[in-house]
Amino acid sequence: MITIISASNRKGNMTQFFANYCKNQLEERGEKVKLFCLDELPNRIDLDEVYNYEHSIFTVIAQHYIIPCDKLFFVVPEYNGSIPGILKLFMDAIKPEFYAGKKAALLGIAAGRAGNLRGMDHLTDILHYLQVEVMALKLPVSKIYDILGELGVVEDKNTQEAINQQLEKFINY
Repeated sequence: MITIISASNRKGNMTQFFANYCKNQLEERGEKVKLFCLDELPNRIDLDEVYNYEHSIFTVIAQHYIIPCDKLFFVVPEYNGSIPGILKLFMDAIKPEFYAGKKAALLGIAAGRAGNLRGMDHLTDILHYLQVEVMALKLPVSKIYDILGELGVVEDKNTQEAINQQLEKFINY
């Protein structure tokens, strides 16, 4: 099973459009997929509970999305030249051994022109520390406002092709 993490908690974020595109493409290829969008986290997070691995909302989420999967597919927007802080908090709040031995792929998105390359490097370092093997093809997608249609659909054919190639490689990874 593959879990897709849409790594923004901003309401109405663009990240979810790319995550949904990936989910649909993987399902069309017969893959079992779950999607977790970080905007589904509670509005108020008790920071004292973050490291209470046994009784936190993060443990419940991990039991449904992280533990049962073999692979993680991260769709990560650029926030201040890196990954969103909520993604780091989310990852920190889950027992490290729940990640160990899994494989991951990274799709970086940005309104600018670098496609969150630096953020994907930062996330790769974190995942390696957690003993997650990261696929070498980390796809940066730039100028996302030019790629998405009015309804949040990934319309750009070159972007669709690049994402589909990454997904095919990830299936066989």
